[in-house]
Amino acid sequence: MPAREDANLTGNEPARRILAARQALKERRIDAAATIAGEVLLEQPDNLDALEVKALVAVAHGDDDTAEKTLRRAIAAAPDRRWHYADLGRLLLRLKRSTDAEAVTRAALAADAQNPDAHAMLASMLAERELWVDAADHFERAISLVGDHPQLLTGLGHARMRSGRLDEARRLLEAATQADPDALEPAVYLAELEERLGHFEDAERQLDRAEQVARKQGTDVDLQRSVLLARMNEPERALALLDGRQEFSGAARLQRGRLYDRLGRHAEAWNDWVAGKAQLAERNGRRYPAEEVAGQARSLAAFFNPTRTAQLPRAARRDEVPQPIFIIGFPRSGTTLVEQILASHGAIAAGGELPFGPELRELASSLDGSGAAFPETLAAAQPNWPDRLRDFYLERAQGYGLLSGGAGYFTDKMPSNDFWLPLLRIAFPESPVIFMRRHPLDILTSVMAHDMTHGFHCGYRLEDAARHLALVDGLLHGYSEGGVGPTFELRYESLVADQAGETERLMGAIGMPMEPGQLTFHERAEVSPTPSYAQVREPLNDRSIGRWRNYAAQLEPARGVVANVMARGGYAP
Repeated sequence: MPAREDANLTGNEPARRILAARQALKERRIDAAATIAGEVLLEQPDNLDALEVKALVAVAHGDDDTAEKTLRRAIAAAPDRRWHYADLGRLLLRLKRSTDAEAVTRAALAADAQNPDAHAMLASMLAERELWVDAADHFERAISLVGDHPQLLTGLGHARMRSGRLDEARRLLEAATQADPDALEPAVYLAELEERLGHFEDAERQLDRAEQVARKQGTDVDLQRSVLLARMNEPERALALLDGRQEFSGAARLQRGRLYDRLGRHAEAWNDWVAGKAQLAERNGRRYPAEEVAGQARSLAAFFNPTRTAQLPRAARRDEVPQPIFIIGFPRSGTTLVEQILASHGAIAAGGELPFGPELRELASSLDGSGAAFPETLAAAQPNWPDRLRDFYLERAQGYGLLSGGAGYFTDKMPSNDFWLPLLRIAFPESPVIFMRRHPLDILTSVMAHDMTHGFHCGYRLEDAARHLALVDGLLHGYSEGGVGPTFELRYESLVADQAGETERLMGAIGMPMEPGQLTFHERAEVSPTPSYAQVREPLNDRSIGRWRNYAAQLEPARGVVANVMARGGYAP
């Protein structure tokens, strides 16, 4: 929290004392500053300058609780100001309380929609949650208020790249590098952009430039170059860049583990994945709230039973707008592959991982105003609540540009839609729901190799990922019995074995004929914005089928946990 020098000194004794307190802070005389601020607050309890000094003193003493309470007191005293929202938001982020930090930042924007710092902070938090379209919207708002700041251009360019708008991303990132030639982030993102497009020579040139910048800053781009070399099918060179390092980030450990895996060094791969996941979880404060998630699943299963769901109302279809096609399945089960196949049809646009399904759960929680816990709120909600869910979803889709592109359908492959599937089925009872099933142990192997936040952060430990996979599969089984489950199940292994037959069967379930371009989905010009972008730019292959056998010993603790999932899918124990 930077000290401010905006006190009015003329004939103002408290202001002179605040100036003395600020000087004491600069000289690291923390107790003196605390004494002065305390004296001012005894006389003027809502003096903003004194509250700020008190918060700064608390931070200097490591007393985060007092700092938070003081900043919240300042917000209550002057909700139209800006600095206290920003200071509190940064404090909460440092404490890894991202949900609270986002709430404070949204409150700042509710008080002042023209607050550029709040827009930039919220954009960064949304990007951290991989809500790229919403993040881009707030980066754009910040730019409109303060101009083309290089960091804002970089943030917007990154968000555009991750949401698949690569041409726009390139323009923004190039503008950021021109504005600040010594900025490393936009140079690295430009290299990633070219790599995603398969322009490997251009990516190498961008990394060469980024490396020059990195060396000036005492760092390197070895991880990024390793990823590029792996895409260029040079795993030995990619590994050599990482193998001699003394210090590893979590992301670098995962990358080295993937390279070990490609080279058949499976024990070393697994060790790196476990260590990398632990580092990432610790650094970002991510943990799987197992009991909370299990309790929510029990409530959902109990409420959406066959008797109840038969009585619940359904929304009518709005024929004037494109309709969603939902793709669900555990991360790394092949959902991106299915989306690429569907989006290769002329009538279907790729929506990607849309956050609207989880947002429906928040809307549904407030439908009856009784304060009851979700999903019990639905029992007393007004009869038109399915229409409200439908219209909210479509309004959000309009904001993402999905209702005006000319296609009759768009995909939604957000993994967490599996939890809230009954809400989607009630809001869109005629929409297909494609459930992608894959061997659970192959899924868990791939989950361990990649960083992902889906599934309530279950992917940072094998035990948590297996537990959540079993939980969701059981939940979907119950939803199906209640008539609000998936409408079509597709096995990854069957799709690989008979691409044409399974694609035709898939399109039949949607109600459209297959198009030839769907069999060459990997030639589609658009690049998937998900982490599976590289895989879906290749023809179908069976390289990853049965990969779990290389890690049979390490996966043994998970086998019993997912036994029912294997049985439902017809996989041999």
